[in-house]
Amino acid sequence: MGSDKALLVFNGQTLLNRAVDFCAVFCNEILISSNNPKHNVAGIQRIDDEIENCGPIGGLDSSLKKSSNDWNFVWSVDAPFVQLEFVDFLISKTGNFDAVVPVHKVNKEPLIALYHKKILPQVASRIEEGNYKMHFLLQELNTNFVESGKWLKRYPELFRNLNNPDDKQFLMRP
Repeated sequence: MGSDKALLVFNGQTLLNRAVDFCAVFCNEILISSNNPKHNVAGIQRIDDEIENCGPIGGLDSSLKKSSNDWNFVWSVDAPFVQLEFVDFLISKTGNFDAVVPVHKVNKEPLIALYHKKILPQVASRIEEGNYKMHFLLQELNTNFVESGKWLKRYPELFRNLNNPDDKQFLMRP
């Protein structure tokens, strides 16, 4: 991207502050998984990765350990077009699963998903083995892969990630 994605501005707010405000609507606890002190938000606990350099699974591990909730919504700030009603839909699909992960076509969205705290042993095992891919973790868990194609038709940008400088154009839209 060429800059810190969490600090990009969208509709007058950084993506990080936007995510915090969004989650405050339905979460009783918000944790920020980041090793960067610039990602501090007043009143919100920032969690450093206990084990560094293992990507999102490291943040999941550290955050689930600190969470006081059984179910946890995980959302990467570089996907700023998630809709509240879509999160409500995911929450309605938890059942007796370990994780709820949206899928569309052949794509899985493990960073716009719900994870139960009981998966910590499997997460730790993946990290200990040096197997950091979320894909492999999801295969091991009792994951509810929720078809989300109809949501994508309704909200075409729902799963858009901002990964390169050209993607900043999506932040300029009204």
